[in-house]
Amino acid sequence: MMPPRSRSPELVPDSVGAGAVLPETKADGAHIGARIKALRRERGWTLQELGRRADVSISALSKIENNVVSASFDTLLKIARGLDASFETLLDETAPGPASRLTTTRAGDGLPFETDRYRYRVMSGEIRQKHMIPLHMEVKARSLSETGEWSTHEGEEFIYILRGPIELHTEFYEPLRLETGDSAYFDSQMRHTFVSVGKGPGEMLSICFSRGLFFPDSVGGEGAPRMVKVGG
Repeated sequence: MMPPRSRSPELVPDSVGAGAVLPETKADGAHIGARIKALRRERGWTLQELGRRADVSISALSKIENNVVSASFDTLLKIARGLDASFETLLDETAPGPASRLTTTRAGDGLPFETDRYRYRVMSGEIRQKHMIPLHMEVKARSLSETGEWSTHEGEEFIYILRGPIELHTEFYEPLRLETGDSAYFDSQMRHTFVSVGKGPGEMLSICFSRGLFFPDSVGGEGAPRMVKVGG
């Protein structure tokens, strides 16, 4: 008998039981802000304490928690690190439970969230103990003036263009025009941004890797990998 298939964003932790289906979570700015506030308060931390741990200003944290501004992917990574929580925990409030090492994300599924520049779907959200964050990204910016602050986060990043062309801009290299089917691999601590230069929004697969993306030490017991903060 074939085992049941899990789909993101339907999360089936062991504590719920096989075959259980949980409702989809739409991770908009209000939801993410409320999750961050709830996780901070669970730990008994002030905004100042979380800001110190995450290296994010108190003003920015307050605005994110109250949905005054939308947090960038980079900032959410910092906040997750500061909370000793997985990135997906900021999007999905279901307790992870023991994780399996196989998951399937069907077409159109994934944990969704959005910023001013990008529309994301986080793939394989069921697996929390991992060093990679696979993302389906829709690039909304049509010019550099629309991209705002460029991204920078620890680790390395691989991108594969699903619908191009998309321009990759970095602080040390000339802009790189990528057509559908093209890919690039780069140091994501280098400031970078993406611009869609085709007729509509560009789409790409982005896989972010960092040893600093592994979070809880509460799963796996002694000897399990621990979170390592890399960079600032």
